[in-house]
Amino acid sequence: MIKNYLKIAWRNLWKGRVFNLMNIVGLSVAIACCTLIFLTVFYEFSYDRFHEKLENIYQVYNISNRPEGVEKTSSMSIPFAPALKAEYPAVKHITRSANAGALVKYGNKEVEQGVHFVDEDFLKMFTFPLLQGNVNTVFSGLNNVVITETAAKAIFGNEPALNKTVTLTIGNEEKPFVVSGVMKKLPSNSSLEFDMLVRFEHFPNYKTDVDRWDNRTHFVLVEFAEHYDPKVFSHQMKPFVTKHYTQDLDLLKREGAKPDADGDLFKLGIVPFATNHFNIDLGGVEGNSVSKTYPISLIVIGCFILIIACINFINLSVARGFTRAREVGVRKTLGAGKWQLLLQFWTETILVCLGATIVGLLICVLVIDQFKAIFKSKISLSMLAEPVHLAGILILFLAVTAIAGFYPALMMVRYKTVVVLKGDVSAGKPGKLRNTLLVIQFTLSTLLIICTIITWQQINYLSEKPLGYNKTEVLSIPVSRGITGEKALQRMRNELRNNTNVLGVSGAYLNMGRGNDGSSRTSILGFTVNDREIRTNIQRVDYDYAKTLDIKLVEGREFDPNFPGDSTAIIINESMARQLGGKNLLGSFLPMYDQQPKAQIIGIVKNYNFKSLHEDIGSLTLTMDKGYTINYIFVKVKPASLIHAFDEIKESWHRQYPNTEFKGSWLNENTERQYLSERRLSGIFVSGAVLAIVISCVGLLAISIMMVLQRTKEIGIRKVLGANVAGIVLLLSRDFVKLVLLAAIISFPIAWWLMNKWLQGFAYRISIQWWVFVVSTILAIVLAFITISFQSIRAALANPVKSLRSE
Repeated sequence: MIKNYLKIAWRNLWKGRVFNLMNIVGLSVAIACCTLIFLTVFYEFSYDRFHEKLENIYQVYNISNRPEGVEKTSSMSIPFAPALKAEYPAVKHITRSANAGALVKYGNKEVEQGVHFVDEDFLKMFTFPLLQGNVNTVFSGLNNVVITETAAKAIFGNEPALNKTVTLTIGNEEKPFVVSGVMKKLPSNSSLEFDMLVRFEHFPNYKTDVDRWDNRTHFVLVEFAEHYDPKVFSHQMKPFVTKHYTQDLDLLKREGAKPDADGDLFKLGIVPFATNHFNIDLGGVEGNSVSKTYPISLIVIGCFILIIACINFINLSVARGFTRAREVGVRKTLGAGKWQLLLQFWTETILVCLGATIVGLLICVLVIDQFKAIFKSKISLSMLAEPVHLAGILILFLAVTAIAGFYPALMMVRYKTVVVLKGDVSAGKPGKLRNTLLVIQFTLSTLLIICTIITWQQINYLSEKPLGYNKTEVLSIPVSRGITGEKALQRMRNELRNNTNVLGVSGAYLNMGRGNDGSSRTSILGFTVNDREIRTNIQRVDYDYAKTLDIKLVEGREFDPNFPGDSTAIIINESMARQLGGKNLLGSFLPMYDQQPKAQIIGIVKNYNFKSLHEDIGSLTLTMDKGYTINYIFVKVKPASLIHAFDEIKESWHRQYPNTEFKGSWLNENTERQYLSERRLSGIFVSGAVLAIVISCVGLLAISIMMVLQRTKEIGIRKVLGANVAGIVLLLSRDFVKLVLLAAIISFPIAWWLMNKWLQGFAYRISIQWWVFVVSTILAIVLAFITISFQSIRAALANPVKSLRSE
């Protein structure tokens, strides 16, 4: 019996191969897209899941109820972690966490590596298996270092790494370290990224800040005892806060801050480390977190495409069903039961879905590299072989088969034998379900078109908005690890002094945007002025900084080598000036650092966007304090010779540092990198909209074919009575255009709400314009009309004699 079902199914599929090919193409593309999308989503949610104790690990953060609003910061002070472990019994393990770069020397070899500063508990908390060494003793020595097998290969080649001595240059200080452990290569889905681990006691400024509670520089991660209730943490920390944060509490009281519902001005909170990859509010432990909007958008678009494809399958199957009505009538007359017919049609559906799934997986194999490049995904084909993903593909196959195959099969089974044998099955108007499916298809498609246009507008706005500094003619050069920034800056100044293409050279502690080195950091300083806390972003700069970046001075002057006192002076921006009162600030002094001379204000610069446009321009202080290193060199060049100047600067760098990679990039490239997630989201919407429109038009074509089949004789009669081609096309298209228009109207409020909520994440954003909805509607209607007209014109041009001949 099964063999008979399969044989008949194959014959019917081959007989209707045009319809079935359309089915397979639409479904296979949808399955390929959904497979790649859902693999990406699974990968994003798999971050850090390999840690065995993940459920008991948390990140600690501060909550300040300031007069202007609640402020959350994840940076902690150096004495915090030891004090918390000593005074809070629920803490099983604790570690401080901070990153830096280091130049590693071994023999004649020099290698740049990423160093992670941690405490002894780190490897007891996190599952990073050691290939060599003992978890309990690898940090027993202060100068022990644990390296990854990748770093071991880079430093030692094929030599054994254990117990070897290497020299690490961290900042400007060289220290010998002994390799006490070698760990497996870090998983690609790890939030914690590093090449080697060293004790936190080597963290820069550790000795000077070891007892300072007001200088917060790193993250703290805690593993609590099993069955610990994290909800009680903030409440139980009140005595700890009262004891160690008196300065913060006093400042908040003087500022007029109001306590929260629990009566706290300042408190400590915790967030699960399991959410670290999506913890954009606190920046994640490594600062590389992403918004949950990204994977959620992927899921939604994947579901949209799958739903549209299933609707297509239904419409195509229904269209094909009208041509098989007499077959159903004959089968029923010969004694076929309802379940036998249902099983026959469902067998055909399974074969089509199976073919679409196989083709879809082949498409995955062919396009996965392009998909990874466009969406910066780290998925691999090997993931498809994992049991959970195989199960997911099977579930996807069964779901599509069940959803797409049920209604067409049921509809054909329900044909009345007498009616279909008389040939009257095509009579009657299109069903409500079919129209509903069409409206759903084009609602989703129009929604994606609107989202695409708005994200493109916002990204274009971010790219073109003036930032208050020169981003097109300034080159940013990261100073490599192990190189002293001040010396590198002076060497480049000397090298480029006589270069006619170079207009200015300066340096800074922080970059503009995100450079080729991939790093992005923030430095914030708080101090008290007249019993009021002042908070400002700190940027260490060198001479000619404002001149090189074309930053405008409002008052005063820039740092000048002819004024020795400028080494302790500062320049502030307009936001900082407003925070300080805004009047007669030039020449005044600020107590920025304890036990150091006050800093004199020598200039005020116009506000410029030193951070991304997600944020308003905050307070900024420019200083020449040598406590902050020069990490970036900025070179301004003539606008007419950008490419030539770039090559000359690169050659100059290699003359000074022949063994060091040149990672220079233009500031406009750096600022563009700040919006990679937005560009990735835009790419998702564009791809989703194109696929949704294409698949929807295929479905609309199926409906138009079905409609023409139903109304063949009507069209013939109208032509005999004098109807022209244009009138017939308009007649056949009118109802469907109305449905597409209805779908567009339904999509408007949904699209506005979604995109308005997304735009709230930007301090600088566009306003959603009415014409976006009009353009999206016109585009959807035009595409729908073209699709319908193709079949309508063909029907209108057909010879009416053929359609009326059977009468």
